[in-house]
Amino acid sequence: MFECWSVGASSVELRHPVTPSPHHPITPSLHLTLNYLAHLLLSEPDPLARIGNLAGDFLKGANVRSLHPSIQQGIALHRQIDAYTDQHPIVRRSKARVEPPYCRWAGVLVDVFYDHFLAVHWETYSVGSLEVFVQEVYADLQQHQALLPPSLQRALPFMLAGDWLTSYRQVSGMAAILERMSRRSRRSSLLASSICVLQTHYDALEHDFHQYFPALANHVQQVSSFRVQPQEVLPSNS
Repeated sequence: MFECWSVGASSVELRHPVTPSPHHPITPSLHLTLNYLAHLLLSEPDPLARIGNLAGDFLKGANVRSLHPSIQQGIALHRQIDAYTDQHPIVRRSKARVEPPYCRWAGVLVDVFYDHFLAVHWETYSVGSLEVFVQEVYADLQQHQALLPPSLQRALPFMLAGDWLTSYRQVSGMAAILERMSRRSRRSSLLASSICVLQTHYDALEHDFHQYFPALANHVQQVSSFRVQPQEVLPSNS
């Protein structure tokens, strides 16, 4: 495995803005598509708290204190999840699997790849189907659109039109996500071809995910005042 400096998911910046269009449905937010599914699944089931856990990736230019208290609660959990993830040894092991020239983006790629494995194995970690869950999330976002941070409000039509959350399940969907992300700046252009990292290390990254995610779910249970869904999480094998 390789050791190289990487950009964490929380530090991806928009250097050269691209105007969204029907042909290039990217979001004008700080992030394009990272580990949205994990944040949503591990959130409190309250719709606004769940929106807040997603909104943690869409806060550029937002006054967090002006948001609904339940959304702020979700944002706080989002940050807890990110902090735990950034220091976890299994996540670091996954990042070390990312070879040059992609290792600069190892943190971003591992976030996205882990959401792919969560989508693939959704019924292992959640009660019900991915499709039903995603439709519930989309409905909540539309119902409470006026309460969303501005960046998430602008991203929502593209998220719905492209069905971003369900697209995680297919490798082709992952490739499209990474290609969209690559248009964020000249520095991120390499992401367009980074799907090869997932293809090359698929089994190893999948194994890492199955060790990491139950540990994350257990951590969320410990730091939160609610019981994480699903009610049963697999024991950590880390």
